Amino acid sequence: MTPELNKLVEKLELETGGYALIGLGGGYALVPSYIHFFRSPTKIAIGTSMASFIWIALLGAAFNMFHNVVNIQAGFVLGVGAAIGAVSGAALVAKFSSSTLKTLLGFLFFYVSLKNILNFFEIRI
Repeated sequence: MTPELNKLVEKLELETGGYALIGLGGGYALVPSYIHFFRSPTKIAIGTSMASFIWIALLGAAFNMFHNVVNIQAGFVLGVGAAIGAVSGAALVAKFSSSTLKTLLGFLFFYVSLKNILNFFEIRI
């Protein structure tokens, strides 16, 4: 890895960690970063991000269980739903073009950003 690329990876790791502190997952930070900074194909960025969730989820769950802030039953139910969604989502990704996926991600990020800005001003949508 070149020194420039190494610095970029370190910056990306720090930013992703910062996003995690406020509850935003790797998909929010990693997928766009892989696409724009590393010029990764969209489908590879999505797949890589999903693969990294294994380690993110295991460490996060262990840390939160250690601090006794986990509802095990709710976590199990949510986990089953997330597993079904992950398999379905992975199958759907293969059916869309990269440009369509980028457009969908853009609209999703725009909607979430707009909703948070409006919520700050107590405007509900």
